[in-house]
Amino acid sequence: MKFIHLSDLHIHTHGADNKEIATTLNFIAKTYPDHYLIVTGDIVDDGAKDQYENAFAMLQVFKDRIFICPGNHDFGAAGNFYSEERAQRFDNFLSVPLNQGGTFKGDSTPVVHVLKDGTTNVMLIALDSNLETDHPFDFACGEIGELQLRSLKTILSVDSNPAIIKILFFHHHPFMVNNPFMELKDARQLASAVFGRVDLILFGHKHEIKQWENTWGTKYILASDNSPGKTFAKEITIEGANVSVSPVKIA
Repeated sequence: MKFIHLSDLHIHTHGADNKEIATTLNFIAKTYPDHYLIVTGDIVDDGAKDQYENAFAMLQVFKDRIFICPGNHDFGAAGNFYSEERAQRFDNFLSVPLNQGGTFKGDSTPVVHVLKDGTTNVMLIALDSNLETDHPFDFACGEIGELQLRSLKTILSVDSNPAIIKILFFHHHPFMVNNPFMELKDARQLASAVFGRVDLILFGHKHEIKQWENTWGTKYILASDNSPGKTFAKEITIEGANVSVSPVKIA
């Protein structure tokens, strides 16, 4: 199985502002018809209805091979102020019509998919890392939350089969060196919950592509930059128990 990791699409209301991401998505659809797509949040720019309509129109070509989670710009006006209405739109315009198999707004249960192809088995676990708060600094940090962490621990303890490759993904940055205002508020609790239990962790948020290996007891941790206009992204290849990551052209 092959996956392409994108993030922070920031799809806008006006078509002229979406030319770069449209080019990227069209290229991926034509060049990698058998790849799965993982998008780690900020799919739209501020949660406006027109933006969600544009996002679905651009992403529906990947239906049944796309996996998404929400970011702060999906749930918040200007990406800073949580909006229940905007959060609900994420489910109504994307989660449900793109067959995500679960919803995110107000739900403490991770959205889980299991893919099988011969001897290759992959579990994808999507989290909502948005914090329902009126404080912009807290909203930019994000939080997994006690209930969602509890559900995640249960999933990982029940499905402890090492033959299943586990990919955990969410939006906010789990560790920061110079900017604590963008780091998950409960990053340590998340690290404790997943240590040695997942194979890959994916996120976005900072618009900076990076890769860590053998961190948090995890083979690979990948940060995606903002994908519009970029020339490459990270490709994840899984064959049986073997996992590899390499750059792949997306434009």
